[in-house]
Amino acid sequence: MLDDEPPDFRIEEVSPELALSGAIRLLQANRLDDAERIFSVLLENYPDIPEILHFYGILAHRRGRDDLAVESIEKAIAIAPTYADAYNNLGNIYNKAGKPEKAVDAYRRAIELNPGNVAAHNNLGTVLKDLERFEEAAEQFAKAIELMPDNAELYHNFGNIFRKQGKFGEAAQAYRRAINLRPYRSDDYENLCHVLYLQGLVEEALPTIRQWLEHDPTNPLALHRLHSYAGTDVPARASDDYVRMTFDSFADSFDYVLKGLDYRAPGLVKEAVAALYDRDRVDLEVLDAGCGTGLCGEFLRPYARRLTGVDLSVKMLEKAHARRQYDDLIESELTAFIGRHTDRFDLIVSADTLVYFGDLSAVFERVGRALRRGGYFIFTVERNDERPSEGYKINLHGRYSHTEDYLRRELESAGLSLRRGEQQMLRYEAGVPVEGFLIVAARS
Repeated sequence: MLDDEPPDFRIEEVSPELALSGAIRLLQANRLDDAERIFSVLLENYPDIPEILHFYGILAHRRGRDDLAVESIEKAIAIAPTYADAYNNLGNIYNKAGKPEKAVDAYRRAIELNPGNVAAHNNLGTVLKDLERFEEAAEQFAKAIELMPDNAELYHNFGNIFRKQGKFGEAAQAYRRAINLRPYRSDDYENLCHVLYLQGLVEEALPTIRQWLEHDPTNPLALHRLHSYAGTDVPARASDDYVRMTFDSFADSFDYVLKGLDYRAPGLVKEAVAALYDRDRVDLEVLDAGCGTGLCGEFLRPYARRLTGVDLSVKMLEKAHARRQYDDLIESELTAFIGRHTDRFDLIVSADTLVYFGDLSAVFERVGRALRRGGYFIFTVERNDERPSEGYKINLHGRYSHTEDYLRRELESAGLSLRRGEQQMLRYEAGVPVEGFLIVAARS
């Protein structure tokens, strides 16, 4: 156990090994100031001990000083060229610093020096996956599993590689193995359900979801999967927790992934806005409802005196903030936020957000009150041609689709007149086009 205070000793009274051990314990406990004080004294008195230089490099990295971290670990390696763990950690630092090719070289050197280094194989596989060198990555994860066959995280990573390659059957096997070894990890259940869905094996996924709920009875992702796969007890809209968890985890890769899906919703909204307004007009009060990473912000900005974005996902809002297009970014459920305003907005847009709502009556009613007279509401939803009695249904992919009659009826009830309604292809899902509507409505 560590005391509340850092070790109190004079460096000349203890061996460097004992002092280094104390500094490492402090580093592991995230007591970085205390660890750095000991490392400073150690480096002053023992500047050529590789272990001290190595762990000081790790400390520098934890402090966000990657240049110093690399310099210190490279000094350690120069003194001890066979120091495999130092190469592995050097690879970690290069990878975090956005230098993946250098990370690959460092990990490979660590493996050459110690072929049984499971962490280095796993780390190399991870960076190769990020570089989309999937076959090489799979080889590294397979080797790591051979060395440590009961490690659930390795099977999780192996499954991710197979999923990237479109080898969904192999991915399912890997995720199942991870679940057997670690039955409490939600990521593995979510990933397994997803690859089973991509194979059209929804019925096979239901026992997995029920097992998931045994371990985590209130998990929003599991509950939403159960509703969409079983089609029973379907909620009127996706829960706030489901939306928040989904998009927080999706934020870092959102824009990149959507490019691969030929994602058209923001472009359709852009075209609809351009058809209504002169681009030189900059006096509108605009709301981007469900702004996500801010894909609509750039084209909305020229029309807006004030541009507000609202979203449930903090991580998506962070991405939107980085675009520097919005005057305000608000963390809120969009229905609740819109309901706090009356006669405020000239334009409300919602690109591919209302697909997480089945019942749209409350959203439309609040939009009708929040718009100024003559204001416009532009949005996209997915199209349903099956004519369910409610006018909408939840689909296997977890989003809702709506009938044209339902949209017309609910808009009219909210005092919104339909000015434009077009069938459009919105995106691809598992290689299949997803058909939807682009809707332009106005407050009467």
